[in-house]
Amino acid sequence: MSREPAPSSKPRGRRPDGDITRQRILDAAGQLIAERGYAEATSKAICALAQCNLAAVNYHFGSREGLYRAVLKEMHQHLISLEQLQKLACSDRPARERLVDLIRALTLNVINGKRWQARLWSRELLTPSPYVSELIAEEAMPKSRLVLSLLGELTGKPVEDPALLRCLFSVIAPVMMLQVISRDITTPLSGLFEQSEEALAEHLVRFALAGLDAVI
Repeated sequence: MSREPAPSSKPRGRRPDGDITRQRILDAAGQLIAERGYAEATSKAICALAQCNLAAVNYHFGSREGLYRAVLKEMHQHLISLEQLQKLACSDRPARERLVDLIRALTLNVINGKRWQARLWSRELLTPSPYVSELIAEEAMPKSRLVLSLLGELTGKPVEDPALLRCLFSVIAPVMMLQVISRDITTPLSGLFEQSEEALAEHLVRFALAGLDAVI
């Protein structure tokens, strides 16, 4: 008597429509939290904006807190992911070329980012949530160490040299400033967003390299 084949134990892949729903929830949560703050952005409001069932938050993220952690991670990974930085760090290309690629990528990612990402980052800097320390430990610190290592290669300075931390600040600060400038009101820097992405990226690259050349 032949036996029927046993059911496959291979895990099912995530359904494409599930990925779409998850991303809609992330975007809706990011938008509402950036506008109202975490305490005022309810799961009900988020799901209404995302046009999904209220249970979808727990299904995709485990909890409202899990959703906010995912939103913060999405915000930070949009700048550049840890995997991208690791790949850049492991490349055998000259350090100067890799730094140019990094600054260009950061600049273009910030300019082309979703508006809620910039607003949420500004909110977190001014009034940190209980989850920002986790974000810094898991995302910002590992990325900073990789960039410090790259700057060390370029300048010939050891990673523990205090001057290298100043170099990191000088290279990254203009990009972070771009991230927090409001595009919803007119400011003295609003004209930056009317310039071409490439021109702005090229300026930040040249400015950073000139500064690094001055301290080598």
